[in-house]
Amino acid sequence: MAKYEKIALLFPGQGSQYPGMGKELYENFTCVREIYEKANRILGYDLTRQCIGKPIFGKKLGHKGDLNETVYTQPAVLTTSYACYKAMEETCRQNGIKLDVALLAGHSLGEYTALLVSGAMGFETCLKLVRKRAEYMSELGRGYPDAGLMAIIDRNGGLSYDRICDLCRDFEVYITLNNSKRQIVVGGSKKQLSEMARQLEREKKCATMLNVEGPFHTPIMKPAASKLKIELDKSNVSIASKPIVANVSTDAIVDPDHIRNELYRQVFEVVDWRRSMEKAVRNGGNLFIEVGPKRVLTNLLKDIEPTVSRMNVEDMKTLERTVRVLASNN
Repeated sequence: MAKYEKIALLFPGQGSQYPGMGKELYENFTCVREIYEKANRILGYDLTRQCIGKPIFGKKLGHKGDLNETVYTQPAVLTTSYACYKAMEETCRQNGIKLDVALLAGHSLGEYTALLVSGAMGFETCLKLVRKRAEYMSELGRGYPDAGLMAIIDRNGGLSYDRICDLCRDFEVYITLNNSKRQIVVGGSKKQLSEMARQLEREKKCATMLNVEGPFHTPIMKPAASKLKIELDKSNVSIASKPIVANVSTDAIVDPDHIRNELYRQVFEVVDWRRSMEKAVRNGGNLFIEVGPKRVLTNLLKDIEPTVSRMNVEDMKTLERTVRVLASNN
């Protein structure tokens, strides 16, 4: 079995949520239950019930938001991803396995989970920031009902970033997520996006409007970012114990000022996931573990760099499989 010299942890963002996420780990780990309980107290509603369908206190708290609404999705994905990480960390410790992580990264919202795991933020600070971020993004998004996001997919892998940039200029929209060689997301006026989709169809590309609450990661969101910056500036952010490959700059960041600036910018600038992962691979990352619901990021990574090893942790089966690999690597 290959020896993995540099392990990277990846944390998913909005869109990876699903009912029942975290359920198996919740049932098997005290530390996971404690994380959900703490999230419930911080948020003032039963996040546990939203995620796994089980009231934490044995009764409803008088609140049941839609897991797919941004204001609930973002805290839920953060909490579940962090719980998955703590379950992995505890399992490694119990088995005498050294979890030696070289770097971390998270896709959009997932960048907060990466910072939390790195020690740059405490759980309460991080969750409160994510709640504010979700509120500001959702609120501003509702003010632009005629704007949205559209995914562009080329299943043959021939998607040119430069060509999409040219089309964005022509149709006055913006690249928002540079996800992989096969997938780029753009945002702006729905009318302009529809016209761009017709052009893309002529170029044999698939374009699909996304069911989101606003034109996230476009300049339209800058007022939401400005509100978030006020919260970031007064929040306790420390030096990260491990470098986080940033979404916007693609730099490996650890400094609190850089962290705050990154979180501010990623609300209204491009999440450049493809180039972040290319940099992580160039820096020697050869085992990438996605920690959190679904396998969105490992699937994107397969497209970006198919030669690197990919695993994930979201339930007992994937946890046990990943821990076995880590054990053989010690």
